[in-house]
Amino acid sequence: MASIVHWLLPKEEKFFQMLQEQCSNVVDGANEFKNLVYNYNEMDYSRKRDFIKKIKDIEHKGDNLTHKIIGILDKTFVTPIDKEDIHRLAVLLDDVIDLIDSTAERLIIFKIDKIDSYIKDSTNVVLKIVKEIEQGVVGVSKLKNMNQFYINVHTLENKGDELYRGALSSLFNKKELVDIIKYKDIYDFLENITDKCEDIANVIESIVVKHA
Repeated sequence: MASIVHWLLPKEEKFFQMLQEQCSNVVDGANEFKNLVYNYNEMDYSRKRDFIKKIKDIEHKGDNLTHKIIGILDKTFVTPIDKEDIHRLAVLLDDVIDLIDSTAERLIIFKIDKIDSYIKDSTNVVLKIVKEIEQGVVGVSKLKNMNQFYINVHTLENKGDELYRGALSSLFNKKELVDIIKYKDIYDFLENITDKCEDIANVIESIVVKHA
């Protein structure tokens, strides 16, 4: 009976630990994506495919973690924070790794010949912002002061916006319409990643306000 009660009324660490594991997986994906992007121009097709597979495996792990969190959430009566917030964080984190995976795949599908400076710089922002999100999830588990976290995430998201605008402006220098379409799609996906991370920061902010 005691074990059943422990399962239905879990310690706070259970969900936060799973969310932190999910965050760590997202950071792993962002690291592999950065390695792909920063070495892309010098790699042959086979090596690129190896990186794509690594990222895909990380994305699959993310799916499994998300399903695990939601499955346990459905069976739990009492949670340390609102169920909706846990569900929202899990889904948004899954969205981020999905977007990273999709962006990596598009580099191959679109036969991108060369990674430009905008893609490199945006990828660097992506890695920084997912690391901030990882720290934010650790912080929200302790409900500590998160002001610097919000500032860091919003600063990085603004940097992503700035890079996105610059990248779009540069597209007019490309002569081939097909190149404009391909590169714009990559830029859009990178921008979406930072937007999703800002959404996560907003959920974390809401949690802290509710429990302050």
